[in-house]
Amino acid sequence: MIARIFLPGIFAASLTLCAQQNLPAVLLSDVLQNNTSATQETEMLALKRGPYLQIGTPTSMTIKWETDVNSDSKVTYGTSVSNLNLQVTNSAQTKKHEIQITGLNAATVYYYTIGTTSAILSSASATQYFKTSPVTGTLNKFRFWAIGDAGTDDANQEAVRDAFLTYNNGQHIDGWIMLGDNAYNSGFDGEYQDGIFENMYEPILENTVLWPAPGNHDYNNHIPFSPSPAYYDIFTLPTAAEAGGVASGTEKYYSYNYGNIHFVVLDSYDEGTAATDPMVQWLQNDLAANTQQWLIAYFHHPPYTKGTHDSDNPNFLDGELPEIRQNIIPILESFGVDLVLNGHSHVYERSFQLDGHYGYSNQLQPSMILDNTSGNYPTVCPFQKHDLTNKSHKGTNYVVCGCSGKNGSTASGWPHPVMYNYDNTVFGSMIIEVDGNRLDAKFITSTNTIADEFTIIKNASKKQTLYACPGDQLVLKPSWQGNVEWFPTLATTDSLVVTASVSTVYFANEPLGCMSDTFLVNILPTPPCVTTSLANHSAENRVAVFPTIAPAGTAIVLQYNGTGQLLFNLFDVSGKMMKNDFIEAGQNNNSYFIKTEGLEAGIYFISLQFNGQSETKKIIITN
Repeated sequence: MIARIFLPGIFAASLTLCAQQNLPAVLLSDVLQNNTSATQETEMLALKRGPYLQIGTPTSMTIKWETDVNSDSKVTYGTSVSNLNLQVTNSAQTKKHEIQITGLNAATVYYYTIGTTSAILSSASATQYFKTSPVTGTLNKFRFWAIGDAGTDDANQEAVRDAFLTYNNGQHIDGWIMLGDNAYNSGFDGEYQDGIFENMYEPILENTVLWPAPGNHDYNNHIPFSPSPAYYDIFTLPTAAEAGGVASGTEKYYSYNYGNIHFVVLDSYDEGTAATDPMVQWLQNDLAANTQQWLIAYFHHPPYTKGTHDSDNPNFLDGELPEIRQNIIPILESFGVDLVLNGHSHVYERSFQLDGHYGYSNQLQPSMILDNTSGNYPTVCPFQKHDLTNKSHKGTNYVVCGCSGKNGSTASGWPHPVMYNYDNTVFGSMIIEVDGNRLDAKFITSTNTIADEFTIIKNASKKQTLYACPGDQLVLKPSWQGNVEWFPTLATTDSLVVTASVSTVYFANEPLGCMSDTFLVNILPTPPCVTTSLANHSAENRVAVFPTIAPAGTAIVLQYNGTGQLLFNLFDVSGKMMKNDFIEAGQNNNSYFIKTEGLEAGIYFISLQFNGQSETKKIIITN
């Protein structure tokens, strides 16, 4: 790691000038002697570790770093790399610096510097930034990087890193998942320095939020007289549900939300897994409160493996594995977990889509494998889940990726019978992409190959009924991403624009026959399709709606020229009533308002009821 030393005023400028012009060393000495006041004013600082990012939320970010001597702390930041117009400082003298920035905008990139109130230790650059989390529930494309058993500080770890960076090609990583045994052999601070921070992951640490899980080596295997785990000193993790979920009260296990994903992180080594143990009780409460579309859990010890560890072995060093399988996996599956990531076994293993296998490997039943294909879409059909009404026991995929720095031998019975793909000779890491109702996972080896990949798609193959007026244009989108074959138009596109003339049924068929959507477009009779304005607001038409074509964010006004109560609701073209927060309850001079912030572009209908009458008015929201 290159130490950055910054000194104030003429002293720093003189040093720079001498170095640039290759002036004699004696001249540098003269500069030092002539600027003793400057050297006394600011002690020379070296950046030992960082910066690195922790606990990212939609409105806050925590930045950490370490220096070789005590100093105060300062972060400057802003949305332009050339204009860092905001700052947070802490006057406390420390080597281990931690600054939390609050009041941020969601899903926004901020550039930053770190240092002291008188010196910059890491300057602003295009790669030194953080991006806040999106608002919880947001649908977008999100990328996460997962590594397991990585901190070996050797060429194998470096090759895994380089292969991932090549594959990623500069794309932003929304979260970095560490699956435990993060620094070998004992999880000491110096081993973290060599295996994580110094000359290893700096280009990733400075702009990617790190969400680790602890492993047995992070605890130094509880060797007597060993120091307390450096893990809890190095990382700052959410204990009070700062990033979503239910507060755990401990950094050992926690949860967080990112967009439409809920992540659960467990301590599978130092916490009990009995029903009455605190972690298990918290897990039940956290999952019961979860409302996100995707659920991903990760922890160090795998429930299924036949690699360097054996999940059938209840004895020392492997005893956690059957306990996890028997006590934790039933809970996760009952709440609809989609993906479970583990390390510990220094191999790559990836399962079929499973449910209900809580015993030993020889107790696996065919009914416990819900889908025995590869799930490698579009070569074959993806794994599919239908969990809109009930998420429980709809299928889970399990991945062991403990080969980001180590690999090794296999146990008796290799491969485990639940595994579709497995290899004990490769090093690698995993990239996970979630885009709406689709999840893609790819195993990237240290030799720049994609050795395994699979896709999960949720709640595809829908039947939708849409309503339109004659001449309206509708955009039909299938319930999964990608090109589809449309009937009766015979087009092959990812969406279809149709102009409504007569009621028609359209079909969107996935080319492999994996999924199919049905769209029934119903043409409305003339009265609901007539728009009104103030010009024709009369006794016969007591409610005027304006504007009827407006961009999202424009308030729709309902002017009521009658007596009695006016009731109204807003529906989309499928007949779904929009959330009540689009309706503003108050009135002003017989005018009511419908808020349109957050509405997607499209056709909507306002259902009106007043004095025993009912009317329907059409509005169009544009981009």
